[in-house]
Amino acid sequence: MNLQDIEAFVAVAESGSVNRAAVRLNLTQPATTRRIQNFEAATGGTPLFNRAVKPAVLTSHGGHVLEYCRRVLTAVAELEACTTNAADPAGNLKAGIAHGLGEMVLTSPLDALRQSFPRIRLQVSSNWTTNLIEDVRSGALDCSVGLLTDAHMVPTGLSRIPLGSEQVVVVAASWGQRKRDGNPWRLRDLAGEGWFLNPPGCGCRAALVKSFDRLQLPIHIAAEVFGEDLQLSLLAHSGGLGLVPRRQFEHSPHRHKLQILDMLDFTLPVTVALIRNAASGRFDPAIELLVSELKAKLA
Repeated sequence: MNLQDIEAFVAVAESGSVNRAAVRLNLTQPATTRRIQNFEAATGGTPLFNRAVKPAVLTSHGGHVLEYCRRVLTAVAELEACTTNAADPAGNLKAGIAHGLGEMVLTSPLDALRQSFPRIRLQVSSNWTTNLIEDVRSGALDCSVGLLTDAHMVPTGLSRIPLGSEQVVVVAASWGQRKRDGNPWRLRDLAGEGWFLNPPGCGCRAALVKSFDRLQLPIHIAAEVFGEDLQLSLLAHSGGLGLVPRRQFEHSPHRHKLQILDMLDFTLPVTVALIRNAASGRFDPAIELLVSELKAKLA
């Protein structure tokens, strides 16, 4: 097997398409297909893709091989970096950002990174924090910025760099929920209300549901709405309850129609942290700058 065939396999696996992989590799589609065939033959002939579905997806064996291939390509890139100017890294820096942070956190830090390291090409994706941690562990991402709660585990071999603190708050329409006695709210008071929450996979939703379960209370999910911005818009217009990072609430154009409920028995402090491989790598100068810029942005 050779390095070019490995690169082709990883490109197809990550892009989900031979055509997109060919563009990424600056090859023709037939040439990319031949490299995939060569790689499958070199690895024993066991199919790496399930071609019975369209588009083809990785088999379980293919997913296992992909993780090792990423390690090979990372090692080769590190070797190349050792023989070039380490202070001016080049290549594709793959970064992840947790849902709920997005552009309000990353915009100016990424601008600073692009200006300081013009030879780096950024590839930014968004996902749940749990998935981002796994993607860094597997090598699919070089680093990620996540919202970490007590429930999140960072595996051995990864480094967790705290960037700042955040609080996830319960939000309602300003014309809706009111406490006549002025006391803080309890989850029991909200048991019959409808919640607008992210789909399963969101760590904050999981923490809320766990709190209701611990009190043996029902939770009524009125709608699963992907994205806190849309949730806040719906809450402002139709009422109900939501769960969002305070920073996102404060930047929302709907905040004047919303209120944060003072909760007595539910708090969800989180840490905004950058997750990366604990070992040194070629993108260290860029990641260090990103950490510095993010800390300043979150201060």
